[in-house]
Amino acid sequence: MSEFLTNGHSQLTRLPPEMMDTPHRAILLASYSACASIDDVPAMYHHILRGHGSPSEAIVQGVIRYSDTGTCDPLYTVTKRQSEAITQLVEAKFGEVIPVYIGCKHSHPFVADAIQQAIRDGITELAVLHATPFFTASGTGSYVQDAKKAIAAANSDMKLTVISEWQAHPDFIQLMARRLHDAYVWMPSSMLPTTRVIFTVHSKPGLPSAHGDFIASYKHVAGLIAEQANIGKWDISYRSGMPAPQRWLGPDINEVILGAASDKEEAVVICELTSLTENVEVYYDIGQEAKQTAEQCGMQFVCTEYLNDAYDFMDFLSNIAAAHFELKAAHS
Repeated sequence: MSEFLTNGHSQLTRLPPEMMDTPHRAILLASYSACASIDDVPAMYHHILRGHGSPSEAIVQGVIRYSDTGTCDPLYTVTKRQSEAITQLVEAKFGEVIPVYIGCKHSHPFVADAIQQAIRDGITELAVLHATPFFTASGTGSYVQDAKKAIAAANSDMKLTVISEWQAHPDFIQLMARRLHDAYVWMPSSMLPTTRVIFTVHSKPGLPSAHGDFIASYKHVAGLIAEQANIGKWDISYRSGMPAPQRWLGPDINEVILGAASDKEEAVVICELTSLTENVEVYYDIGQEAKQTAEQCGMQFVCTEYLNDAYDFMDFLSNIAAAHFELKAAHS
């Protein structure tokens, strides 16, 4: 059996010999993209922009954005470490090897590539895990649909399930609240009475009436985190919405920051709830644009740390994966 992991410019790596008799169950860890090299970025943007006319200028700007971050793509490096950590933690705690395949929407290895590899490896049950809290048709749902199409195209009877509905899990709320509290107390103590916490998620096109479940879930989770972190004043916002005429969910994060400034707040703490893994988009939307808005208003600015491959997050994901497969603790 081989595990589908990104490794440099090669997309496939072999499992060690002791894992060759791995059981038939596995996880598909879904990722928006994963660029191992700056050379991979143009192809990724071309895939995103296909069908939207000539994407040349947007591709050039995209490459510049990746270059300006001064680091390699976290969606490649962190996702790879996440896959390794989940497999290792599940085996250590539950005594069963559950390989983790990486499948991307807009770059290699695509979801279909991962499905094909899993089928070759003899996997008969695959659970989709998207490391973002909220299930939406355009988010986690799109990976599930891609997986279903790939399974059908291969004429396979592989069972496909989804590890979802974990956004309000007490352990997830606790680890997010811990990071929010750490960011909040980072502010000068004299400013805490005039500090506003602003939660944010990636916006979605359309009217609020079309996204009722998503909005309700978002507000509920934000409230649970704020309560756990003992935060009194907080707002919700959205980011990454496109210009008119298309309607997007709002208010935009920059508008909420400006509103906080009008209320005489001296500082803002931003808590991102869609992208739990750091990436170029949040680097610009939050780390650049939102930060600049706050600073232009004379406000202190800080954002919560991303979960990335932190132990508590990997421990949580391994636990919900094990619960999904109904595994029992090896040493209970």
